[in-house]
Amino acid sequence: MILKGFASKNSTNIFAESNTEFTYNILGKTDLLVSEVGFGSYRIDVRSSLNREALKKALLSGINLIDTSSTYTDGNSELLVGDVLKELATDNMLSRESIVIVTKGGYLQGQNFTLSQLRKKDNKPFKDLVEYQKGLEHCIHPEFLEDQIQRSLDRLGLETIDIYLLHNPEYYLKWAKNNNIDIEVARKEYYLRIKKAFEHLEKEVQKGRIKYYGISSNTFPSSTDDFDFTSLEKVIEIAKEISSNNHFSVIEFPMNLAETNAYTNVNQSNNMTLLQLAQSNNIGILINRPLNAIFDNKLITLAEPTVQYSSDAPIINNEFKKILIQEKMIFKELKHYGDKAFLSKIENNLFIYEELNKDWIDFKNIASWQAALNQYFLPRLQYCRNLITNSMLEDKNLEMELFHFSDKINNIFELITSYYNNEHLQLTHQIKTAIKKAMPELSSAKNLSNMAIRALRSTRGINTVLVGMLQSSYVIDVIEELKTPVNKDFKWDEFCFRPKA
Repeated sequence: MILKGFASKNSTNIFAESNTEFTYNILGKTDLLVSEVGFGSYRIDVRSSLNREALKKALLSGINLIDTSSTYTDGNSELLVGDVLKELATDNMLSRESIVIVTKGGYLQGQNFTLSQLRKKDNKPFKDLVEYQKGLEHCIHPEFLEDQIQRSLDRLGLETIDIYLLHNPEYYLKWAKNNNIDIEVARKEYYLRIKKAFEHLEKEVQKGRIKYYGISSNTFPSSTDDFDFTSLEKVIEIAKEISSNNHFSVIEFPMNLAETNAYTNVNQSNNMTLLQLAQSNNIGILINRPLNAIFDNKLITLAEPTVQYSSDAPIINNEFKKILIQEKMIFKELKHYGDKAFLSKIENNLFIYEELNKDWIDFKNIASWQAALNQYFLPRLQYCRNLITNSMLEDKNLEMELFHFSDKINNIFELITSYYNNEHLQLTHQIKTAIKKAMPELSSAKNLSNMAIRALRSTRGINTVLVGMLQSSYVIDVIEELKTPVNKDFKWDEFCFRPKA
């Protein structure tokens, strides 16, 4: 079933009037009323019941903007958004017209990357394709956008996408820099590509497949000297060249307690900042990464971790010593087992902790450790556990030893997580102390993440802050924060904290 219609001024007004505890903002020239916090869908997946319940709870609690992308969890984010929206609309729990759906296109990863390689084999590659690195390409050519909009519509189960954003088009500039292309030549080509994309998106508006369009770029707030800087001023000029009644309406970019350039950095003419120029042109503003700050090329999570127990370096190193002794005993038994293929797989996956033993303390912070854990260590451990289960070992004692050994490895993972969580807890305490000193008006927020969200909610010009809410407990926390009214007068130039990560 395809959900007909699109978000409307009247329906979003009605939705806002039914949620009197919250404040809703007008999203630029779209005239749509949107919640101060939107549901960020970067990591949600149609296969997760926790994600599904979180999205339902958010929508039924008063949040009415969802931000997703074709590349988020390789399309599974859009699938979940579509499933939940269809279920709630079919059950008359909310109307399609009251919910603002934002999605994006530009990345070729996963399914899109495979599609690109198949087209190349058929000598029909996407035009203007940026081959950025292995497994990652980028494109905003009209042919690609036409394909991507249809795929997003299919996954979302919608007749119309409310807001369609070019997703980080500055990848062309990053590629150009890596290939030693002159900056002026690269920028001229960059804005020509954006103009072609906008011309196509105007046609998509006429077809009724999208209502408004814009750009999500990490480099809108950057310095004008940065090679990959995206000029909002230039983008607005392009949209006006196409039509005085253009549908370029929304921009998205990162801003948080450590990255304040959108407010403090004058990177537009007439001595204006990004926020000032957007407001003066009635451009809607969505903020991403409110709780994940990049500072000194390090990722800092602006949220307090849950620390279940204390763990220090001597405890972890001692556990590594114990497990090394047990490994030697198990390896002797495995050699007698005789299955060389099984032995090789076990050796390459179950004993991965050996490399971790050498450098576990060298991870920069909890974010770096979690990335390595989730992308490398945990998948290989799970693969090994599945291998043990499916191999149907005749020696049941050996099988139990292997499972027990894998449990001990998992325990080491937990100890290291606790170690970095404790480190991060000290950092968040430092940040909170600095915030309370510099900005007393944020002191009443119950935790650091709410402080970070409140600062952005309190900033004039920002319409919606996009927060990732993977489970219902996160939604509850955000909903409580939204019940606190704010004045739009937060002064980021007076907030000078620079965290030490």
